[in-house]
Amino acid sequence: MNIGLSMSDLLKKATGQYEPINVSAETPLECVQALVTRFPDLNKWLYQEPGKLKSHVWLLVNDERIYANDYHKPLQDKDQLFIMIAVLGG
Repeated sequence: MNIGLSMSDLLKKATGQYEPINVSAETPLECVQALVTRFPDLNKWLYQEPGKLKSHVWLLVNDERIYANDYHKPLQDKDQLFIMIAVLGG
């Protein structure tokens, strides 16, 4: 499955990858894993333990936020996944 993957600015800076990339994956979590395989330093940014994303990591499929119970649902070819680090401040 060919999935377009984009990242928030913080992750773009961490990877040096400023353009969307394509990954071959079946589910949102597989997309994240493919990204970490390509950019191993992202592991510390995205995962609190193997297979469990940190709570401030948000995934959006076709501009709609998904939650942990959707991370293993199949994606459709040409879906767009956006990975965001939710940063709050005041």
